[in-house]
Amino acid sequence: MNAFETELMRRSPLAGCVLELSDHVFDRQLLESIYQEHRGRCYEDVLTFESFLTLMRDALVDHGGSAHQLFVELEDRQANPINESNFYRKLARMPVAVSRALLREGSGRLRDLMPGPVSILPACLDAFEVVIGDGKKIKDAAKRLAPTRGFSGKLIGAKALVAIDARSGLALAMSDSLDGLTNDVPLVPELMEQLREIIARPILSVWDRQFDDARTMNRLSQRAGDAFVVRTKRSHTFVPESTVPTRDSQGRRISDEIGLLGKGKVKLRLRRITLSRPGEEDVILLTNLLDSGAYSAGDLLELYRKRWGIEQVFQQVTETFSLAHLIGSAPKAVLLQFSFCLLLYNMMQVIKAYVAQDGAVLAATVSMYYLFDHTRRELQAWAYHTDGTWPRTSRDTAAMRQRLHDLLRGVWNPMLFTKASDKKPRGKPKLKIRLHGGHSSVQRVLEGRAKVVSS
Repeated sequence: MNAFETELMRRSPLAGCVLELSDHVFDRQLLESIYQEHRGRCYEDVLTFESFLTLMRDALVDHGGSAHQLFVELEDRQANPINESNFYRKLARMPVAVSRALLREGSGRLRDLMPGPVSILPACLDAFEVVIGDGKKIKDAAKRLAPTRGFSGKLIGAKALVAIDARSGLALAMSDSLDGLTNDVPLVPELMEQLREIIARPILSVWDRQFDDARTMNRLSQRAGDAFVVRTKRSHTFVPESTVPTRDSQGRRISDEIGLLGKGKVKLRLRRITLSRPGEEDVILLTNLLDSGAYSAGDLLELYRKRWGIEQVFQQVTETFSLAHLIGSAPKAVLLQFSFCLLLYNMMQVIKAYVAQDGAVLAATVSMYYLFDHTRRELQAWAYHTDGTWPRTSRDTAAMRQRLHDLLRGVWNPMLFTKASDKKPRGKPKLKIRLHGGHSSVQRVLEGRAKVVSS
């Protein structure tokens, strides 16, 4: 590198982290093994799987999810490896098994790089790997495919069921359906099979009330030692054998019961925890952790509250990492992009943890949106002022950890990276004054003559 590129590299630590993490996660040998094992009838010719993923990364990070803009730029530099239409065809035919394995294997490498937990769980759960599961509809598929043209309304590209590590916040694995209207429940066995493949310790999984049927709960605890916490509906038949009343930190009543759920042959001996919330819907949890002395009702309710984190992950993946702009239109293309966006999110989650550690702040304080926006600008500057290649170095896990510490030392900036809500906590929203007829003029409002609806 010349002196300018060396100085630009020094001033782009976040870009360096993303590119070097990409090299570490998307190791050529690992990608080759993933592709060869799961490719089915697909094959490599001019464009290798590694180069294909690099094009996807550049389209998502540098061009807001537009592969067309990327290829226009590449053609202008006479650097396009293949024709744009060939890229789209390869994307549309990529087997879903490749998308699953890419997320599963890539996340495994990123988990080893986390400097510590992002979220602290109750100490009684230390024996478990705690995962949160939920489904995601990947919406707003473009109507570029010939059979989809001419329809009004929106199309759902595909459906995925994702497992998130509750401590690190990383997406671990996904199961999926090409039909975006598929129910989440049939996707549970495939997801649990993947999780048990990569996690040797007992798994404690947390689910919403869609997954509260007896068959699904049996599958969640199929392996010895595995446990679950599932929110449930009041409609289930539950015959309590014992009841222990308690209260939470806010003084709300908690009913902690052990009994039988279901009728006839399908019966489960479970624990039911009911949190009464005056003026709101009660929270009712089912779990096979029957020892209330070891696993208190308060701790399990606190764990369930963290389930909301997976909704935040989906929101960030959609809004921050360009999932709102789908590169491909076919369901297989949509699932590959979703898998890749989850990996981008995981990379930024790792960087976020190191940045928080550098600033001696909680990771929850760091804004993913601001952090990624700054990272994107550094990547765009690097791509614009150089040929886009970053020096490649193969490192083991320990060396990669040290490299991340070195790159991000001193990068913490409370003005740049702190969440807006932490800079200035939001007050209670004021009640809006309703205008008569739903409209008025600015001048009348300024003069105090606007007609309003009396409350």
